[in-house]
Amino acid sequence: MAYNKFTLSLVKERFKIENQIIGFLPENLPNFAVSTQLAQELIEVEGIGLFSEKSKSEHIIIPVLKELRRKNKDKFSYFSGYEFNVDKKLSLNGFCDFIFSAVPHSAVIESPIICLVEAKKGEVEEGWGQCAAEMYAAKLFNQQHNTQKEVIYGCVTNAFSWCFLKLENNILFIDPNYVPLTFASPHQVLAVLQWILDESLK
Repeated sequence: MAYNKFTLSLVKERFKIENQIIGFLPENLPNFAVSTQLAQELIEVEGIGLFSEKSKSEHIIIPVLKELRRKNKDKFSYFSGYEFNVDKKLSLNGFCDFIFSAVPHSAVIESPIICLVEAKKGEVEEGWGQCAAEMYAAKLFNQQHNTQKEVIYGCVTNAFSWCFLKLENNILFIDPNYVPLTFASPHQVLAVLQWILDESLK
């Protein structure tokens, strides 16, 4: 079984992780100044049929993540479609959509801090279980490599709605206040991603 087969119920049953739907993102975040490059990329996307996960990923999600990296070049690495096999006996194996690592310029995952999942069929909630399993795998990976992180963050998105999660002390917090992204206003999502990145690297 791979990550994308997990549900929240199975994560709770197998790993004893409780979940709570509660807001944890700060209300006031510093403004994220979006570059002309990203603004132009998103303008060019308008009018394109964004009906598949691949299309949304290529035209919206990846450009947003590239923008975050441009502003934080020496802070982190991110991996797309990476095979993240942590414990096959626990079914914590398979490919992850995106993983952020606290080690910049690395060719392999080291010290994972954020897991991002593309929503299946556009339904954000359907990605919660997969994201939770990947977050727990990231926690185990850090323990195995002596890079313990008290908090692992996650995100599930269909490109236009971004739901953020936090795993702390075997409790999965799911923020119900989805952060919207429009072609004209990607800054809100980027501000949250920047805050999570800063929190993770403290």
